[in-house]
Amino acid sequence: MTSIPSDTRERILRAAQDLLVASPSSEIRVADIAGHAHVGIPTIYYHFASREQVIAQAQLRTYGDLSRPMAASVARMDEALTAGNAEGFRGEVLANVVATWEAGAFEEEVGVMRLLLDIWADPTTRREFRDTVDQRYRHWVRLMEQAQQMGWIPSAPHAATGVAVFWAASVGLAVLPHATDVGVTPQRVAELCWGLISGSPAR
Repeated sequence: MTSIPSDTRERILRAAQDLLVASPSSEIRVADIAGHAHVGIPTIYYHFASREQVIAQAQLRTYGDLSRPMAASVARMDEALTAGNAEGFRGEVLANVVATWEAGAFEEEVGVMRLLLDIWADPTTRREFRDTVDQRYRHWVRLMEQAQQMGWIPSAPHAATGVAVFWAASVGLAVLPHATDVGVTPQRVAELCWGLISGSPAR
C-alpha cells in the first residue's frame, strides 16, 4: 500500500482556505478542493470525514490566522503584568480590542459569521473551536483578575462578567463594520471598552 505524504492534509486545508477566499463555502465542492490541492477525491476522504469537515477545519485555520495578532497582544498583556507595567497593560488591552474589530472587517462572503457557521457545521471542529475559545476566555479572566489585584482596574465588575460582556459585544464586528453611517471604528470601540473596564476614559 502506498503511503500518503504527511503534508497532504495540510495541502488540502491550504487549498480549501484559498478557495474560501474567493467563494462562499456553499459553492465549493470536494472536487474543487481536490483539484486545487492536486490530490484525488479519495485522498480527501482519507483525511476528512466529510466535505463539511474539510471546510470547517479550513475555517478553523483561518480563525487561527485572524486571531494571531490578538494572541500576541494577550502574551504582551501577560508580560506587562509580570513587569508591573500598568501603562503597557492598558495599551495592550486597547490594541487587542482594535485588532479584534479590525479582523472582523473583511468581506461578507468570507466574513466572521460565515466562518463560524462553517465551523459549526462539523461537530468535531465545533468542539475544537469551543475548547480554544474557552481557554482564551479563561486566560482573559485571569489577566483581568490579576489587574484588579494590582489595583490597575476596579474590583467591580466581576472579572468573568466583564470579559463575557466584552466578548459578547465583539460579535458586533460581524455586522457593524458594514454600517459606515453609524461611525463605529475599532479605535472608538477600544476606548469605550477601556472606559468600562477601568472606570475612566482611554487617553
